[in-house]
Amino acid sequence: MDKLLLAFKILITALVLILVVQNIVMVEVRFLTWSLRLPMAILLVVIYLLGMVTGKSLLTLLRRLRANRARRSR
Repeated sequence: MDKLLLAFKILITALVLILVVQNIVMVEVRFLTWSLRLPMAILLVVIYLLGMVTGKSLLTLLRRLRANRARRSR
């Protein structure tokens, strides 16, 4: 099962890298009063990494909540 999960992660990462390499055009990102021009590839990598960090953080939080509930029910 661990090898399958690793293969899946490698596949997803490879697909993201292909997407990034094919999108090197400059884009403008606006947030409130800020404006930033950067290659779309960098934007995609940043969004991908933020998604990974957010997902891992949520999973960790859920595991802690379950562990606390299990301890309380004993």
